[in-house]
This record gives sequence, structure tokens and C-alpha cells, in this order.
Amino acid sequence: MTGRPHPCRRLWAALAACLALAAGAVAAPAQPIDLSRLSVQPNPRLGLSFPGSQVRYYPYMADAGIGVARIAVTWGLIEPQRGRYNWRGLDERVGSLLRLGIQPFLTFESQSDWGTRPDTRAVKNGAPVELEDWRRFVASVVERYDGDGRDDMPGLAGRVRYYQAANEWESPENPSGGWIGSGAELIALIDATHDAIKAADADAVHVLGGIASFNMDVLLVALDRADFRVQQRWSARSATVFDRARIKSPEIAALIHERVLPVLRDARYDMADAHLYGPEARDPARLALLAELSGRPVLSAECGGPSRDYGGEYTPQGHFIAAVHRNLGVLAAGGAFCLWFRLGEDDRTTWGNRFTALYTNDARPKPGVWAFRMLARLLRPGVEPYPLGGDGFELRGSGAPLRLGWDAGADAVLGWAAQQGVPAWCLTDAPAGLLSPAAGGCPAGGFVIAGRDVAQLLSPDP
Repeated sequence: MTGRPHPCRRLWAALAACLALAAGAVAAPAQPIDLSRLSVQPNPRLGLSFPGSQVRYYPYMADAGIGVARIAVTWGLIEPQRGRYNWRGLDERVGSLLRLGIQPFLTFESQSDWGTRPDTRAVKNGAPVELEDWRRFVASVVERYDGDGRDDMPGLAGRVRYYQAANEWESPENPSGGWIGSGAELIALIDATHDAIKAADADAVHVLGGIASFNMDVLLVALDRADFRVQQRWSARSATVFDRARIKSPEIAALIHERVLPVLRDARYDMADAHLYGPEARDPARLALLAELSGRPVLSAECGGPSRDYGGEYTPQGHFIAAVHRNLGVLAAGGAFCLWFRLGEDDRTTWGNRFTALYTNDARPKPGVWAFRMLARLLRPGVEPYPLGGDGFELRGSGAPLRLGWDAGADAVLGWAAQQGVPAWCLTDAPAGLLSPAAGGCPAGGFVIAGRDVAQLLSPDP
């Protein structure tokens, strides 16, 4: 967003600059920070979901500071016939990620023309005819990428730590995952996957397939942890909307108590996964509920923004802020990481998430890339984010604290900078990734960052 600086922001910005100079906190006036000039290393707390199969684009992830990448492992593509494997494509993807310093996160899809029941092939999580065939396949994949020197991929440079199965398993109609079958059969599949992973690599992490953000919100309302409308838009004029009455229906209650809760409670897995779209303000409650119901640590293997599901349109500044808000929000809520949805734009997404990708379809960086680069620098080992209301965070743990804010939180950060006598910057050109000294005024509703060490941390040559 651009526009004339708000009078209060001009006052706070000027006061912050004056106090910082008077206290000797800075030796010279703050200079602009060009985030597009930052060189970064992959950060294990930043990730991306589904970068595609063309590995020539994978360096774009490393350039953005991404340290974890989720890719699909489809049974029928890797083992097109029982006992006959085609590793070429998966080896290329896993090897390329590891060479870039990016940890692969492998999501199994049990689609197979020979291995799954015909009546379950309409979804990606088909039910195996024989669970033993599925166990053997999963174990073969894990053994190939565990880095123990036995039956490894040729030239393997590292190991894969994260494996997942049964993506978005809650519904029998979800094209992104789904499950056609009983809850007991689903638990059997998850348990078989877990046992196969651990047999091949006891130290690997088995992540339960993610729960869609729509369904996480339904759970919150159904279990009386929140009271809001839940919706997903398919176009500007079409949406699926669940109000409280529909969420409290016997049909939804049966699905929750006969499938969702038993899977979360009884299946064998190491971590639970909540997919996060829509309002970022809902994320802490989503993650807290999932941790409570599962009794396991949590992460988000799919997240993104800004979403159009609840109104509004894409803006460059909104893309930058969404990347900051969602990533820091997941970490602050105890999540291991948040894997951003898609590397490049395409038309194979829902209408609401059409513009979450980090790059345009012709590989030009969007503002979220600059946000990721900034976070890759700021999230050093030992640094943790702490929420400041709903529109900002303080980073603590290594060096002096710094604060980031937007919307109402921007004024609070400017006020803190003035009180502490530290410099502040605001995002004045989101497409270019330019942070300008706050003394010149900040756009209303914009992004602000302040702290003693910000200039050093975000220097092209720190």
C-alpha cells in the first residue's frame, strides 16, 4: 500500500530518529535497506510446499532463504509395476534439493493403478489392496534417502528427515488428498506408513497428513473454541460457506467423532500438520487445538497468503506482510516451520490462493521473496518470535531485540523505537523490497521494522 504518511506516524518516526541520535545509538542517519540485494543461506525454519518437478527452478528457493521443501512421492509413478521402480525423477528432485542445502519433505501419495482398490482411486490417498505392498514401497523410499550407505541413492549428499502420508485425509471428496474408506482403514494405512518409515530409519520424522485450513476452522467452531464463519471461495461469485448452525449439524459431528478425533488420537505418527490459509489471526488457535487433540508437536506443511477467501485482493504490500505474519506466527505458536504454497504462479490452485506463490509465472520475484530473505537473516539460531498483539512480533534471543509491525502494530513499533532510541524503517516499495528510514514518514497501514541491529543484520555484507 502506498499513500501519504499518517501524521502520527510522521511524529513517531521523527521522534525515534531524534532520540536515537541524542542517545548515540546510531553514528549516522539510517540509510535505506534494499532487501533485493541480500544474499542469504537456506534457513531450516523457512520452507516451501510443492516447488514443481523442474529442478532448474530450485535455486530460486535457496536464493529466497528457504531451507525445507515439500515434494510429492506418488506410488504409481515410482513403482509402476509391483517390484519395478523408476527412481529417476525423484532422485533428481531429492538430489537437487540436498545439494542446495534444502531439506526435502516427502509427502507420499498412495495412487497406484495396480496397488490400490479401484473404488478409491478418485483421490490421491487410495486404499492399498495389500498393506504389505504399501509398507514395502514406503520402506524402499526411506531406505534410499536415509544416508546410511546401504541401498542409498547414488551420489546422495545428505539424508531426508521428514516423511508424510495421507494429505488432507478428512474428506472423501478432497482432490488434494482425501480418503474413501473407514476411519479404521485410514488408521491402518497411517500405522503401516509409520512402521515402514521407522523400520528403515528410526530417526526419521513421520508427519501425519495435514488438515485443511477450512476443516481446522470447522473444528474450532464445532468444539466451541471459536465462533466465526468458515468459507472458501471458488470464484468472485461462488463460495462454500459454513455458518455455526451447519457446523453444529449431526453430519459434521459424526465426521469429527468417528474419523477426525480417532485418527488424531489413535494413529501412530510423530508430528501433526495444520494447513494455514485465510485470516492469519486464526493460526494460533488452529495450531493450539491441533497440538491439544493430537498430543504431538505441530507444523504447517502448507500455508500462504494473502488469501481472497474472505474478501480483499492481492496487493504487493499484502504479499510481503502475509509472508512475515504467517511464518512468524507459526514459529511463535510452537510450530517447527510453515511451508509456503508454491514457488511460481499457475492456474492449478484454488481461486482464493491464486496469488500466494513467491514468483510470477515468468520467474520474477514477488514481494514475499524479499520478506523471506529478510526473515532468513533475522531468524538466527536461538532467535524466537513473540507476538505483540495481532499485528506485530518481537524477535529475542541473540543480540538486541527488534520489532516488526503492520497495520495498527506499525504505530506501536514506531512508538517503541522512539522510546528505546533505536532506528526504524518502513516498507516504502514492496515490489522492489525497499525499506526506507522512518524519519521520512511511513505509509499508512504499512510494514515497519525497528531495532539497534537491523541495519547490520540486513546489510548486503553482514
